[in-house]
Amino acid sequence: MTTPLRFLCPIFAFVFFAAQTAFAFTVAEMKSVEAKVKAIVKKNMPSVVALVGEKVPGSGSGTIVTEDGLILTAGHVTYGNDTMIVVFPDGKQEKCKVLGSDYTRDVGLAKIIKPGKYPVAEMGDSDKLEQTTLVVALGHPGGFDIRRPPPVRIGRISQKNAGGFLVSDCTLIGGDSGGPLFDLDGKVVGIHSSISESLSYNRDAPVNAAKVSWEKMLEGKTWGRPPVRPGQRVTGPAVLGAVFDPAGGSALLKEVQPRSPLAAAGVKAGDVILKLGGEDMATPKAVADKLKKCKAGEKLALAYRRGTDERKTEVILVTEAEMLKRMEPLPPAPKKP
Repeated sequence: MTTPLRFLCPIFAFVFFAAQTAFAFTVAEMKSVEAKVKAIVKKNMPSVVALVGEKVPGSGSGTIVTEDGLILTAGHVTYGNDTMIVVFPDGKQEKCKVLGSDYTRDVGLAKIIKPGKYPVAEMGDSDKLEQTTLVVALGHPGGFDIRRPPPVRIGRISQKNAGGFLVSDCTLIGGDSGGPLFDLDGKVVGIHSSISESLSYNRDAPVNAAKVSWEKMLEGKTWGRPPVRPGQRVTGPAVLGAVFDPAGGSALLKEVQPRSPLAAAGVKAGDVILKLGGEDMATPKAVADKLKKCKAGEKLALAYRRGTDERKTEVILVTEAEMLKRMEPLPPAPKKP
């Protein structure tokens, strides 16, 4: 959990001075904010989970808000699912039952099925937020990743009521949906709802909107207009197990996840994907766009480059839920007699 915090001061410099309104902070003030953010992360990180659909594949984020396992998330994250896989930051997995959702406000609840005492985050009062209030965003961008905890993003509130939603300049991407927005008191004040073409203009449902709908959601009721179609998830309904190099300028694989479709096909880190299903793949986005059109179980032709050698193979796509199961530790090998 400590690794992302090493970069807090550079992040502060970017957020504060790249924003439309200039801010002047003394070193002492920055250190004070940094200390608060560290405390927020230490206290609340364990409660920030990834939610992976079973009936409707895809993933988002959520926050455990009661010790018996109630999860606050976005309505569109749970849409179309009866149960979901809950993945904790340490990789532990449980199942949850989807309860109710207010789709107009884009808030929803789910409940971890296994009885237990779970880590929680406290809900705050979103009505107390002011424009320029500093906030902290957590979530699982791009889906759960065992190699890192939920990344920490710091920003400010830029609009208090944009069609009933908060707007912040915390950088969010797909997979963050349903994750928490904290105030500097460490309380949940927003639920990540949607992103715009600009990564620094993102909408959160205010937590008070969830409080208004709380009892009806607990009863399992759903209402309002769904904000997305069934199955419309940023991660797509099928995955390869690819981790791309953001600085590569091409579909350069930074890592291939163990036991993934790519690994099964013999593809390795450092290879460059050239074609998938007969289509050119010039960038990671091209690969993601292609996967959104595919289904788990499909067999696709794959062309890739290793060094100067171009190779061809086939991959069989799987769901993200299946990839999570494959990421679980293998049982120990039987001892030799």
